[in-house]
Amino acid sequence: MSRSRLHGTDGIRGRISNFEGDDEAALIALVTDRILSPRSMRIIGEATGIYLNDKVGEQPLVTIGWDRRDGNATLVDSLESGLNASGCRTIRVGELPTPGLHYTILASAADAGMMITASHNPAHDSGVKLFDGDGFKSMPNDEDKISQLAWDLADGSIATPEMSGERLETINGLELYRTNLRDRMENFEMLFNTKLSDLGMNLILDSSGGSASQWLARDMDEWGLSTIEVSSSFEPINHNCGAGELSPLDKWTWDELTMLESEHRVIDAICNYLRDFGGDIPWSDGEIIAAALDGDGDRCLFLMADKEGVHVVDGDHISDVILRAGIISTQKHWKIAASIESDLGLFNNLEHLPNGPHVGMTTAVGDRWLSAALCNNGGMELTKSSSFPALIGTEDSGHIILPMRVPGDENTWGLVGDGAATMIAYLLAKQLLDNVDSDSNFSSGWKNRTSIKPSNRSLWDGKNQLSQMVQNIAQDWCGCELNRVEIEGETSLLFLEGCLENLPITIAVRNSGTEAKTSITVRFSEGINRNGDQLINAISQVLSEQLSTNKQ
Repeated sequence: MSRSRLHGTDGIRGRISNFEGDDEAALIALVTDRILSPRSMRIIGEATGIYLNDKVGEQPLVTIGWDRRDGNATLVDSLESGLNASGCRTIRVGELPTPGLHYTILASAADAGMMITASHNPAHDSGVKLFDGDGFKSMPNDEDKISQLAWDLADGSIATPEMSGERLETINGLELYRTNLRDRMENFEMLFNTKLSDLGMNLILDSSGGSASQWLARDMDEWGLSTIEVSSSFEPINHNCGAGELSPLDKWTWDELTMLESEHRVIDAICNYLRDFGGDIPWSDGEIIAAALDGDGDRCLFLMADKEGVHVVDGDHISDVILRAGIISTQKHWKIAASIESDLGLFNNLEHLPNGPHVGMTTAVGDRWLSAALCNNGGMELTKSSSFPALIGTEDSGHIILPMRVPGDENTWGLVGDGAATMIAYLLAKQLLDNVDSDSNFSSGWKNRTSIKPSNRSLWDGKNQLSQMVQNIAQDWCGCELNRVEIEGETSLLFLEGCLENLPITIAVRNSGTEAKTSITVRFSEGINRNGDQLINAISQVLSEQLSTNKQ
């Protein structure tokens, strides 16, 4: 039996299913067939509890939250049963966005938190994410220990400790989070010297049918920004809606939108507005039309009008606006972390921004690596500051990491990815740049991404002969040597770096940690006059032949 790690890029995920079999078989089904059962969830709870007892002391306090998935109720019971069996005290904080769980950990001084969610995955999936007592996501070393404890419990190598925990009184985590979000909105208004009520816009909001779909638009209205929600809590979470169904590279012409019949809620809403206006365009160039969150509320993308049509404003462009406005408002040196899939223009632009030098850092994919890079000395720790820390992390998928005050401590800040907070910060930051007539144009490089899906990921490790084939293709196309670069946290990554026309280029191939796919990303700096699609297609063709599970 393979004792594979249970965790992927962002926690554990699988298809919710009842499972007939013993503990060991339940874990095997999770690893091999992505079946997440109450039985496997209980083992994960026990293993996590044993790990926490060893790390933080006896009877650790764990908060438990969940998103809006039909199968979550049984999973919550099973996870809590496992935690209690291993001596943990637990507090249920209810259905809420993932950043809401982050806040409840800090507000209740818990030792850890566990969020039952599968983020942007379909409603038939669920999973669990682990956070430490400072609200930071678990790291691979911790997850490896938990995985091995789970396997040891399942095969009888160790027994469940003879201790017991208890469920403590339930708290309303959602109300705590909504209060915190309002506080953050007021902090952002002070930071950028703008107000939501002064924006003078109407915003279409798509909350992916998650928890926020029932209250966020109403709260935004109360705070002064006219907002209409287009997703529904009566439909499955993430179904034909939200950030998870949008690509950072998506764009549509006005003619396409006039004729389009889209199943995606926010795109359909835009099309309907156009038809209501008889084909006339009701938005000006550069105007924000809509915001889209993912199902668990930790990501945000925007849709913006331009002269040709509508395009997605991805996480890199969002963070660039917040960064530029933050430099103006704080006069500080900023630190920005971006993943290997982010636009190279982010770092190229840093040297041209005022009040430098600003620091840019490249990280693995996954927002936990952004937080780790932004913390002092790479250690996962809270930041001490009497004013807003000059820190931001970004993934083009819409994960934006921003500081958040620790409850009850004006001088201590955590780091959290929060789609609703990102939405508010971006709108206010953009208004500041518009007000000061700032040169806020983002100098984008060229970027494209494709995936082999479904992929036999076991055949790709970033180091074998297949990876050398990819490197040879890339070097032949570039006409120069490319260097392999190691990135902490990426175990299957081939990351190539070099110069083309004296400007930076990178090629990245990695297995997804959340889906059965292998992703290819090619990035150029602005100024390189080459057709990057030729390169990405050549790599994709070779990998499809070798990795596709559909090949004959």
